[in-house]
Amino acid sequence: MWWRGGKRNLGLVSGTEKAMQGVADTLREFWAHRPVRPRAGRKLGGVATGIALRYQIDPVIVRIAFVALALSGGVGLPMYLAGWLLLPEEGDQVSPLEALVNKGHSSVSQGQTVLLGVLLFPALAFTFGSGGFQVFVTIAASVACIYLLQKNRGHLQPAATLAEPPLTPPVPGAPAWDPLGAAPFAWDLPEPAPKPQPPAPRPRKPRVAGVTLGVATLVVAASAIAGAWVPWFTVAHVIGLVIAVLAAGLLVGSFTGGGRSLIWLLVPLSVVGFGMTAVDFDGRPSVGDLKVTPQNLSEVKEKYELGVGSVMIDLRQLPDSGSVKTAVESELGDMTVHVAKNADVTFHCEASSIGDLDCLGRTADGGNVQVEGVDLGGDGEGGLKIDLDVRANVGEVRVLRD
Repeated sequence: MWWRGGKRNLGLVSGTEKAMQGVADTLREFWAHRPVRPRAGRKLGGVATGIALRYQIDPVIVRIAFVALALSGGVGLPMYLAGWLLLPEEGDQVSPLEALVNKGHSSVSQGQTVLLGVLLFPALAFTFGSGGFQVFVTIAASVACIYLLQKNRGHLQPAATLAEPPLTPPVPGAPAWDPLGAAPFAWDLPEPAPKPQPPAPRPRKPRVAGVTLGVATLVVAASAIAGAWVPWFTVAHVIGLVIAVLAAGLLVGSFTGGGRSLIWLLVPLSVVGFGMTAVDFDGRPSVGDLKVTPQNLSEVKEKYELGVGSVMIDLRQLPDSGSVKTAVESELGDMTVHVAKNADVTFHCEASSIGDLDCLGRTADGGNVQVEGVDLGGDGEGGLKIDLDVRANVGEVRVLRD
């Protein structure tokens, strides 16, 4: 039986290799026939318009996609700048970046190219510095969308803008139905009336918008029912689910036609959703950095919370005696707690989704990991007692004694 299993395994490996090779071939084909940034009809650098013309989809949908990516961890800005650098302009031989290394001519000057490259670095730093794990998911989803566009619409080309000239000019004075103009007795006869053509049937648009709105309504109803038992279904999370459904409807509509009306619901919902994630209802920011250095025990809060960003709690300025208990929680980002050398620390560190833990020498990394213990410091038992509970959904957790 071992050889049969070996054959099955060999077939599985071969199938995986073929699939990966197909993906690589599609991406290479995308690069070989990449979009061209037009000079007319663009709003900024022509990246969105060029993609829309290349794959014959609505330019508004592509622009909305870039805006949504910009709100999703800032990914849209470096992606747009990269497209500006890597996609050639209409009439140019190569892209601005390729022209910078002398691979051909580009109408974009070297100074503009260098400026775009300089702007790309802070955009990338901001994106990867504040987005965390979400950035990699968004980039992977963007690459998957590019792959699907090339796979399903790569054979399409932009529609021709110039009409074809007639093959032979008509002979002056000859009726159109006498192609040779060789019947003089018929030159004064009236032209025959054209045959009436039946009206062309109106194309039936796919009901993308209606189906998408129906699915979104079901999601809201199911979330309202599930919210009675599952605390996760908050207003912000339900809005996020609806935004995901509308975005999926726009993606399907870009392939099949229709669905453009969903934009008028997606844009305001995206603004509301971004606002709800940026500021909690109690007025505390949930996106940014949190740095706290309490000087006495009464200044230490029972809980420090942040949605997305970095957290630094410095407890080294506290007195050498007494006791304090605090919790630190974050959805996404790096968390660091500093404690004094001689403090007695009881700690529990956890990353509920994926993270990297290093709490007073005890380490763990991966998905759903936690460490806990008691560390009495360099002088043994005695001194300030600290009870720490540090939890992150995704990110890096550190409890350091320095």
